[in-house]
Amino acid sequence: MNSSAATDGRALVARDPVGPEVPRAFTPSDEAELRRLQDRHGIATRLEGNAVRRRALLLRDQHRFLKKYGVASINAYAESLGFKHLAATLVLHLAAQLFLNINMQESAENERDALQHEVSQLARALATLAARRGEHDHLNEDAFVDWYKVQGRISGLAKEYREANRAVKADGRKADSAPAKTPDEQVAEMFDNPAALEIDAVAGIASGQEGVLIFRHEGAKLRLIPLTANKATIIGLAGYAPCPLTAAPADLRFYRAMLLAGAAFVPDEMSDIPIEDVPEGDVANDSYDMLPAYGMYLVERDRFSIAHARRDDGLILEIIPSVDLGYTMRGECFIDNFTRRRLSERLVGEADAAQFGLNPVEGVAAPVTIAGQTKTVTFTSKADGKPVNLIIKPRQMGTVWTYRASSAFAPIASAIMSPEAVTAFDGSFMKVLLRQQKDRAVTITVGSKGISLANGKAAAAPFEAKTQGAAKVQVMLDDLRRAMVGLLALPMTAGLTWRLDPNGLLLIEAATEVAAYRVFVQTLEPSREQPTRSRALRERVQSLPKSDAPAAAAV
Repeated sequence: MNSSAATDGRALVARDPVGPEVPRAFTPSDEAELRRLQDRHGIATRLEGNAVRRRALLLRDQHRFLKKYGVASINAYAESLGFKHLAATLVLHLAAQLFLNINMQESAENERDALQHEVSQLARALATLAARRGEHDHLNEDAFVDWYKVQGRISGLAKEYREANRAVKADGRKADSAPAKTPDEQVAEMFDNPAALEIDAVAGIASGQEGVLIFRHEGAKLRLIPLTANKATIIGLAGYAPCPLTAAPADLRFYRAMLLAGAAFVPDEMSDIPIEDVPEGDVANDSYDMLPAYGMYLVERDRFSIAHARRDDGLILEIIPSVDLGYTMRGECFIDNFTRRRLSERLVGEADAAQFGLNPVEGVAAPVTIAGQTKTVTFTSKADGKPVNLIIKPRQMGTVWTYRASSAFAPIASAIMSPEAVTAFDGSFMKVLLRQQKDRAVTITVGSKGISLANGKAAAAPFEAKTQGAAKVQVMLDDLRRAMVGLLALPMTAGLTWRLDPNGLLLIEAATEVAAYRVFVQTLEPSREQPTRSRALRERVQSLPKSDAPAAAAV
């Protein structure tokens, strides 16, 4: 071989074809092998695209979570779990640690640089999303994924933050700092609260004047005292203003509470069932596009029953409204997922949700139209006048399946925790659940002395409770943690009730002004070498055949 050709890539390509030089016809076996390669290329391309889509939508959900709860609340929660803010120039660094469940303070020395890069990258990308929210908050999923790709994905968004931060450092500003509102704007925003009360003008207070009143209810009258207060003082009292939804119609408050609770206990996720057949010899892992495991909201037995689609294990949440929704909840129906997600997005923010209650009809925010078994609940925002529907329809779900709690559930012991006992639980054992990284069995015991909980082999933590019967069950820590995080966030009107059925389920109940919440947690099967969740009291629910759809009269 010519030595110059040996060192010239072009000569190698021209003179040395790969493989046999004599052409031969393809056999059916050869053609089949080629088709397999073509199919694998198509699958690989789709999987790469799907991985980008999942990452984009995850980032969007993280951005929405930040928007919903605010940096201050998220940072305070992270600090309560032992996370530390270790990057003074990145406002969202602590939130990013929490989202990734990476505590930089506890990271190993040899992993710190890589973890710091991952956390900082997410913090910068989230800051860019927040700064440019006007460009993408209104986009649907497909449009947002396209927008995300155009920005260069997460690395491109992070890079934009760095470049913007460098560009404004000369002015002493930060790239992730939102333009500060003027005092006049902040005060005007406070007075826009839909929960504001209006009374007749009071003598001595000039028209257009702003200030502060304190009051005391004395019999049939209110004693009011005007206080001298400038704008700074008024703004300092903003945290004491009532929730914008305080005076909203009860049906609006219920639907918002139901949708937020459903997302907390049974978030929309992905199943472990791949959409496409897995090639022989391969294993279905995270690179495969999986079927969705959305929350399925069954409407039956006078309640909403919520559990994941296509998942054999997980929480089951029942929500029983204590307000009149304008229709009965008998039959076998479910909430259309598209309309449920669309309404959820509009009701997340308190101020945005309150807009849907400003034009009630006979005290109802969302009138109901009934056609056979289908109910259409229509919400209209005063902000834009556009209706948003929530559709409840017969349970014809195609190949989708889900679960509900079996009617065979029969607790043999119960414990009622007072609000004081719940506060004690939240301040002690709840911290144990939040700190633990490893999923393990938690033992719950109810007896004459109250209720106690033990994490793994640790000593049991006792709590006062009114009890009936005696029983002991075990549940997985992750399951109990998710249940308790959701329950303790509710504005409860009383304490918590625990009901134990060792045959398969633990039920934890709470109540608010608009609903009762019942969370079912799987117990562990006894005498197993490895912790195994029981499915004995989970009833599988599948689509109704069209011929078996409930009668139209049963509304």
